[in-house]
Amino acid sequence: MKTVKHIVSTAALLAVLSLILSSSGCKESTTESGPTVQPITEDLFPLIVGRKLTFSGFLRDRVTDINIDATGAVYEARMTVAALSVPTPFGTAHVVSDSQRVPTGIATPPTIWVLSTFYVQRPSPTGSGNFSFLTNIGRFYRTFGLVRADSLRWIMLVKQDAGVGAEWTAFDSSWTAPTGLVRLQVVGKIDAKAPITLNGQTYNAYKATATRKVYLGGASTPSVVGETASIWLAPDLGIVKFIFNADGESNGFYRELKSKNF
Repeated sequence: MKTVKHIVSTAALLAVLSLILSSSGCKESTTESGPTVQPITEDLFPLIVGRKLTFSGFLRDRVTDINIDATGAVYEARMTVAALSVPTPFGTAHVVSDSQRVPTGIATPPTIWVLSTFYVQRPSPTGSGNFSFLTNIGRFYRTFGLVRADSLRWIMLVKQDAGVGAEWTAFDSSWTAPTGLVRLQVVGKIDAKAPITLNGQTYNAYKATATRKVYLGGASTPSVVGETASIWLAPDLGIVKFIFNADGESNGFYRELKSKNF
């Protein structure tokens, strides 16, 4: 039969062993730290009234979403910062006037200038910050038989505080269509800064990509996945390359910076 003295000695020994093992680092840690997000603090799209970027490029086929090589001979685009902090039906926004020269396919006139406007939201016209573009999702509504008046929606194309490599939700909404529940999600991602050479000039630019995902009937896996836009942004300059993907109804475009007025 064990004596009380023997039991106490055994307990003391176990306590000492426990202390030694704990102090020697043999105990496995269960605490894990996640990756540290490093926000992009540079100004990727300075909006200063009067600044103009001029691009060469191509129209993209509305069905195949491939550059139409023949349009490269005449295509030109100009993006000019027109106004800041303007009240609109969609909230206060900055205005970028956009025009592109495209072929008509007829002899007279051989080309025309198509004028449009980009509305941009960001905390400040200059400096670091996330920014969204007002985007028309009417094509999505028509595809699924949705009759709605709110086809212009804000898409967060650049989220600088997400850092490099992380995805974010740029837009996410669901509707009940005649065919059932449909959901449109747009996710964004920024790649690391890398050199890109355009029209003989090299820029260190970040690439931001927006990808469309369509879910049907409450499914957790998308039925359709495809890129909607990609832009390359050089700090303190802005957009140096821009791909706006075709949507089956309208031509997209491919642009490379050719010159600037600042």
